[in-house]
Amino acid sequence: MRAAALPGLVRPFTLLAPVVGVAAGACIAIAVTQQRASPIVLLYALVSALLVTAASNAWNHAFDVQIDKRNKPGRPIPSGLATSGEAILLGHGCAVVGLLAGYLTTPWFFVCVATGVFATWIYSAPPLRTKKRTWGALLTIAIPRGALVPVAGWALVAPPTTAEPWALGGVAGLFVFGAVVTKDFADTKGDREYDCRTLPVIWGAERAARFTAPFLVFPFLLYPLGSLLGLLTPSPAYTGVLAAALAVPGVVTARLLVRDPASLMERAENHPAWVLMYLLLLGSHVVTAVVYQVAL
Repeated sequence: MRAAALPGLVRPFTLLAPVVGVAAGACIAIAVTQQRASPIVLLYALVSALLVTAASNAWNHAFDVQIDKRNKPGRPIPSGLATSGEAILLGHGCAVVGLLAGYLTTPWFFVCVATGVFATWIYSAPPLRTKKRTWGALLTIAIPRGALVPVAGWALVAPPTTAEPWALGGVAGLFVFGAVVTKDFADTKGDREYDCRTLPVIWGAERAARFTAPFLVFPFLLYPLGSLLGLLTPSPAYTGVLAAALAVPGVVTARLLVRDPASLMERAENHPAWVLMYLLLLGSHVVTAVVYQVAL
């Protein structure tokens, strides 16, 4: 495998959200519990989050070769910079080291990481390959990339045995569950050819875009509700500001997505809405942590 293939296989941009999300979850737990996290434990955790996410990306490349030949021939394996076997070995190596780093943190964090590794493996790899199953695919992305991220970060400070980390994870998971569809529009031709039943494949661009758009906004509006129900520590005033700060760019992203659905399937690369969605996910971790620091 050529060195030039590494960035394409691990996709550095996509490593940011899990790493930042874990750090944000730890900061939130510190604010709520008034406990402290060991710097070395936090370092191990961030390395773990980075590596297991890199592993999932490498595995996805390895098992999506035929689809990528159709949709994105410039990627490392279709272009000849790497082989499927090399990508699988890279993924295995990252997963093992990532799990080891996670094991050196806390038991709850390790459980979250191990669950994420399992979910991302079955998403890409046969025989389960949930990527081919419409709702199974969304779930096996939303759980490790959304719901478990704040919980894992919290677990570095205190056991996530209260409702709060799971409520935060529920918002993140709900967002990812719907928003991740934005990555599927550009892959429709190959997904249809190789029987991956994504929403754009089975519903078409317009209906899939209409399904996705509310998930870019609605989950964030649950923050004030969480405060009112006693699930989140900050007052509704603070979580209302949080909801507004995230819902506004969500609306912008949603409008971009539904403005011209037909064009979504004509792009060789992911639609700009996918980039905005990912930045919104990344920003949501940061903004939520900042609001907790200010509120508490």
